[in-house]
Amino acid sequence: MTKRPKRRGAPPPGAPPSSGRAVDRGRSVRFWVWATAAGLLLRVLLIPISPMFPFVWDHDDFVRWGIQATDEGVLTLYDHPPPRWNVRVWRGDRWTVGQSRFEPVCNYPPMSAYLLYASGLVFKVVSDDRLVNTVTSRAAFTAWGIVADLLVAWGCAALVARYKPGWPARAAYVLVLFAPPLWLDSVMWGQMESVLLAPAVWMVWALIQRRWLLAGVLYGLMVALKPQAVLFIPVWGLAIVTARPFWRALVALPVAVGVVLALAAPFMLHGGGSWWHESYVKNLLEAYPKTTLNAFNLWYLDVLIHGSNDAMVPWLGIDKDAWSKGLLVLALGAAFLWMIRRWPGDQRGLILWSTLTLLAFVMLPTRVHERYIVLVVPFLIVAAMLWRRFWPAVLMLLVVATAQLTWPSWLQAETGQLAALERQAQLYEQTIATLPQQQRADLPDLKEQFEAGRHQILQARAKTVGYEWLVTILALVGTVATAAAAVSLKPRPTGTTVPRTVS
Repeated sequence: MTKRPKRRGAPPPGAPPSSGRAVDRGRSVRFWVWATAAGLLLRVLLIPISPMFPFVWDHDDFVRWGIQATDEGVLTLYDHPPPRWNVRVWRGDRWTVGQSRFEPVCNYPPMSAYLLYASGLVFKVVSDDRLVNTVTSRAAFTAWGIVADLLVAWGCAALVARYKPGWPARAAYVLVLFAPPLWLDSVMWGQMESVLLAPAVWMVWALIQRRWLLAGVLYGLMVALKPQAVLFIPVWGLAIVTARPFWRALVALPVAVGVVLALAAPFMLHGGGSWWHESYVKNLLEAYPKTTLNAFNLWYLDVLIHGSNDAMVPWLGIDKDAWSKGLLVLALGAAFLWMIRRWPGDQRGLILWSTLTLLAFVMLPTRVHERYIVLVVPFLIVAAMLWRRFWPAVLMLLVVATAQLTWPSWLQAETGQLAALERQAQLYEQTIATLPQQQRADLPDLKEQFEAGRHQILQARAKTVGYEWLVTILALVGTVATAAAAVSLKPRPTGTTVPRTVS
């Protein structure tokens, strides 16, 4: 009788059955520890070089708000702009120190204000001069994003483990933890997309688990962190429509409102609804009337063709901003109807729906920031771990997201600069034409200056326009590939059980 070869990793003869499981648990623990340590080490090593990142002004805003909160009180953040403060800027070969000419009132909701206050307290203790854009300031104000990166990766692993425990969950953890868009956003930009994503990923996990109260608490926290929490309203819509009975999901919404009101109560007692106006009304309805803010999407294609990023330019009597909203509503409405018909009994549909809606919000409307694509990346990786057909889209959109998060380092001139310069020249000529002849003679002729500026912009644009076309087309193809992969999927039959083990 032939001996069967010993299975690799099997317990030795005579060992109790549980010893093999103990070995597996030990290996699993070592994996999580080493993967987490490597992810943290990467971010710690990036902090010293992050002050050289070309775009420092968002970090400058955060630090100045932190200084205002510590020196004047956190409740003053929505009352007036922060004081100007010295900031270091790397000029390619040397450091210069200056001050921002912008005076922005805090436009982040109350929970983020508390985080800025905590970072400001630490910064005040460890830095005597509180100079902005140093290794110290970066460490103090990016710590929340780094912790959030870990929570996002953990949440993605939990989502995958809900359906594919074992190595797929571990792979999801590593892929999300080391995905360039996340650490570029949290460390190099010093931004807070991960701070929003951390509760968002776990909220989707709670919705799948039908833990409605936990999902409500997490969504309330999201609303109190960033106004982009509104992008997850469609996720709640599908969760409510597919819940049985649906009223259990509805109970979570008052819980979310209660969390927001509790966190915002001190600010409302101090300044009424100023926090809501600065955080939500201005950010979502009033700010940045541009078709795109360096997001390589449908509207970047429009900018490359027409040269203007003015969202108020009309098409057939309707401005581009309105066209984009109509396109977004049409796409989300059609996709929602498809989801409730195709995926009513398979909870994986919430992961699929989160991916599709967040990608639609990045690719279809105007006024989209480049960083918003970070919100899509974790859900897209989770979808790819569950369905392999998403991998081509993942690879394309990771390239796009990395390009969007690094544009300050390679984009020579933004697309709307030429149109803005031409508007300035036209306005100057129109103003001069209205003046008396004697006054016109005393004013300088700026045609040569405008022409020189135009030539300089065209030269700079020529260096990168090919890359912009490439990345924009890649973004659109990746979006279509994501939609095609989703349409080709078949949900599980109703009543199919799934493993609940988390490895």
